Amino acid sequence: MKKILFALALFFIINLNLVALTMKEKIQQDLSKTGVKQEIIDETVKLDKKFGEGFVNEDDKDEKATESKDEWEKLYQKDKRNYVALERLIESYFLTEIPNDPQKKKYISEYLKMNIPEDRKNFVLGRDFWNCSENKNIKNEYFEKVKRISDNQYYLKTIDFFEYLSKETENIKENGNPKLMGNPKLMKQKVDEITQKMDEIDKILDDKNLLEKYRISDEEAYSDQLTFFLVGGILKMFTGDTEGMVNDFINKIANKKISKEVAEYNQNKEIITALLIKMTLAFKEFSEEAPKEGKNFEKLIKRLDETEMYKRINMTSVNDKNNILNTKGGIQSLP
Repeated sequence: MKKILFALALFFIINLNLVALTMKEKIQQDLSKTGVKQEIIDETVKLDKKFGEGFVNEDDKDEKATESKDEWEKLYQKDKRNYVALERLIESYFLTEIPNDPQKKKYISEYLKMNIPEDRKNFVLGRDFWNCSENKNIKNEYFEKVKRISDNQYYLKTIDFFEYLSKETENIKENGNPKLMGNPKLMKQKVDEITQKMDEIDKILDDKNLLEKYRISDEEAYSDQLTFFLVGGILKMFTGDTEGMVNDFINKIANKKISKEVAEYNQNKEIITALLIKMTLAFKEFSEEAPKEGKNFEKLIKRLDETEMYKRINMTSVNDKNNILNTKGGIQSLP
């Protein structure tokens, strides 16, 4: 059971980025500086809104990645100064997971020649490489370059987090690490270390001046907060603190007041995050490894249902008979 929960936590450590300007403003400002025409900028904003933060179900991944790749490729060909389109295009190529794809190599080469900061280019490519790499311990040359040339603490601390996670989870991905899983004290130590590294990044994300400096949008900020608090919560539950997990999730993320634009941009990720939280509670409740929590379990579910996030998700699916979140402590099938 612990291996299942830990795997779920690892699955959600993806696409790190976080802030005080919207994606529309960010794209407008950044592409205007490169001389991209307003018509192309408007198309970029529209397409970015369509695909949102890019988080999809595993079953839909190939179809969505192909659709995203085709549309971003078409837009990029209209103006090859549009590095926003090129970044999303390269991300789509990574998601298709075609080994040694010559087109992906071509676009990466073009991206590295773009007149934008070197640390940004290498961080973006390093993140894509890490997210889509089967072996997380393969040397990430892009991250290595960022560490050599950048003083961007967000990049550096995020890379440190990725690398620590890769090192500590090397034997967990397939069969688990018996030494770690069988030692509660060691497990708690590792969870505390990972949580500390996430907290260090979170301090940066709470600094409005740094967020503006590092050009991180509101939509990206919320996406990162979903990721970090979800991972941190599941890791906390590993130590037996189920209520602490729910409290953290509710206090730090689920009751956040966010704009309609931010919610729409992260809709898929919200749904999967909310479902996973309830699935994790269900695993805990019905696992033979943990004592039954009875009414306390129902109370935690009720508190989650009363949060802004769960209300928002349920409102969008109120007419769906297979509403996956509006349950009495149970979990129904995805629509």
